[in-house]
Amino acid sequence: MSASEETFYVSPRSSRSILQEYRIYPDRLELQCWVALQTLVIPAEEILEVEVRPPIVIADLFRGKSFLYSFPLKIDGADGHRHVAIKRKCGFIKHIRFTPDDPDRFVEVCRLIMR
Repeated sequence: MSASEETFYVSPRSSRSILQEYRIYPDRLELQCWVALQTLVIPAEEILEVEVRPPIVIADLFRGKSFLYSFPLKIDGADGHRHVAIKRKCGFIKHIRFTPDDPDRFVEVCRLIMR
């Protein structure tokens, strides 16, 4: 197993994640996504911000976040639970929201791989 294949964190499938699995590797995130019918791969160097957010994504408009930040790609039940918000440097969709099993731990590990 190469270093880039070593998994730092795995968020197992759950009802909150709509049975999707999310993984953190040393150089990337892999987010299973039924919406896009594929796994979203986000290289670590493309991640600008990662944070835990409260439920109801659109309410971020009233929490001091921008319009685009409040209308992201939600790949699971992010509106009903504390979730992770990612802002990417590039790509068609720059804002993504999803619900790993432990959002705080996911963000902590994700910040370790950010450069």
